Amino acid sequence: MTAIIPLEALEALEKRAEHFAGASLSRNTKRAYESDWRKFHEWCAGAELEELPATPETICLYLSAMADDNAAVSTIVRRLTSIAAIHRAAGHDSPTTADKVGRVLKGIKRECGAPPEQSKALSWAELGELVKHCDSLMIGLRDRAVLALGWASALRRSELVALDIGDLDFVAEGLIITVRRSKTDQEGRGYRIGIPSSAAGLCPVEAVRTWIRRRSETDLPPGDPLFVKLGIAAAGKWWHPARGRLSDRMVSAIVKRYAKFAGMRADLYSAHSLRRGLATEAGARGVPERVISRHTRHRSIAVLRSYIEEGTIWQENPLSAIYRASSSPLPGGE
Repeated sequence: MTAIIPLEALEALEKRAEHFAGASLSRNTKRAYESDWRKFHEWCAGAELEELPATPETICLYLSAMADDNAAVSTIVRRLTSIAAIHRAAGHDSPTTADKVGRVLKGIKRECGAPPEQSKALSWAELGELVKHCDSLMIGLRDRAVLALGWASALRRSELVALDIGDLDFVAEGLIITVRRSKTDQEGRGYRIGIPSSAAGLCPVEAVRTWIRRRSETDLPPGDPLFVKLGIAAAGKWWHPARGRLSDRMVSAIVKRYAKFAGMRADLYSAHSLRRGLATEAGARGVPERVISRHTRHRSIAVLRSYIEEGTIWQENPLSAIYRASSSPLPGGE
């Protein structure tokens, strides 16, 4: 005889199912969906059009309005993805899959598309110039560790600030980092990255170790964040208490701040300059693609190859061979 599940138990299971469904998306993805949907809702209200469920015609009008407002193609595509996700979550068919919507989007990409603006790669030598401006006070040591580890690990900024003390394992060779969850690992299987110690002037492992020692003379709990907020009150101080986990946006602010100190154009650099810098520098040094991709965990090999190719722009250049042979006559003539 089949047991009858009480109504209260079914309601509890329904709430659990909603919880797990919500957990399928990262916090950043949820934030992006909410922001994009808010903009679509406001536009529909102004145009007196129904937003849920929306018709393909409404979506086409919205796409055209965004294009006329000079929105980036990447922004238009992202908002379209958000609209589709909200419709599916509400139990509606997505109007974004209609053939007409696809044709309008294709036309926008062709007429309005432009190469996306990307942060400039930060070379190892340039990184060295940036950290020269990190002093030995509390904020300086934190920022030095953020810059050095961010570059050496090639972590995304969200992954970098998500690191806890327990995710670090200092070994004889250097430092092993466990990335417990990332953009390409939403299920949390985890990934380990090795950061070798360096005898050069800049050692990412020593920068992190020095930062942790300044945080506390005793062992920090494994669940404590590695990088923390300090605030204006910490300026000029040898030590200051933490104010919670550092935000991912602050990583870009740190990169820009020290780029400016180093006399570089701060607007060309961001947190992504660290990750891109490692991949570009490795390509310039002839590191095999499989070795770079294992370290950077790029989901798109095409993106990684563009960084590698950028790094080899001088090594694999036809003009170099022409210049070298310029003193010798070409075969068959002068």
